[in-house]
Amino acid sequence: MVPASISLVNLPLELIYDISDFLPPDAVLALKLTHRNFNSILPLDSKLNKTPLSDCARLATRTYLSKPSPEPSHLRCILCKTVYPVNLFKSSSSPACIPTSFTEDVQQTDVVELPQRLCSWHVSRLAQVVHTGPGGRNQWTSHMEDMCMHCGAIQAWTKCDCRCDSCPIRPVRTYTRYLNNPIECRRFLFWKDRMRLDGQNVQDGVHGQLMVRETCWNPRIPTQNTVINVPVRFEGCSQPVMKDHIICSAMSRPQNVVGALLGPPRHL
Repeated sequence: MVPASISLVNLPLELIYDISDFLPPDAVLALKLTHRNFNSILPLDSKLNKTPLSDCARLATRTYLSKPSPEPSHLRCILCKTVYPVNLFKSSSSPACIPTSFTEDVQQTDVVELPQRLCSWHVSRLAQVVHTGPGGRNQWTSHMEDMCMHCGAIQAWTKCDCRCDSCPIRPVRTYTRYLNNPIECRRFLFWKDRMRLDGQNVQDGVHGQLMVRETCWNPRIPTQNTVINVPVRFEGCSQPVMKDHIICSAMSRPQNVVGALLGPPRHL
């Protein structure tokens, strides 16, 4: 009889073994932790004895086995592997963003969308400037692109040749400035204009038009810079509504299919 819904648990045992044969040791451990049946039938010792563990695999293994905390005070960044306070995982704490409030005791909301467990020091990695030449396109746009969490490369911008089996590729929201002149966008900061979206003054800090404050070079007064504010156009979808949590999308590397079932590793 065919089960009502097909899942990994419903697969034949032989197929489960075949899947585990293609997984690195830390991914086998992740698979074992998804269900008690997998924990009892999948061998791990033989893989550990035959396969040398990379630093990323060791860190993933320690993370899977660490004791969870319901309200952690610190998290480990999935990209730079550094442990920071949880407030540094909101983009409002990034030097590339203007926070919604400068009061320390106010609960800050995200200015730009960050993947789960990516620290705010990497906001600048999500932005690029493309020079289009005189008369060319001149605006900020936003798209979803894949990002390697081992080297930080946005795959649509710079192809990487990472062979790490433990670090995933994740979809991230990116920002591109198409620039047709040498004056604008010498420096830029992201910020939220809560007065501009649909003409409403939204007070909860979740909504708002994403803007970019650019420092411009004035050729008439070289010693004096000017500032302009440019809206970000979201192409392919509407502007996302960011809440206090972001659900991680499935990882796209075949070796990390188990990570999509487990979700992000727990912090150390």
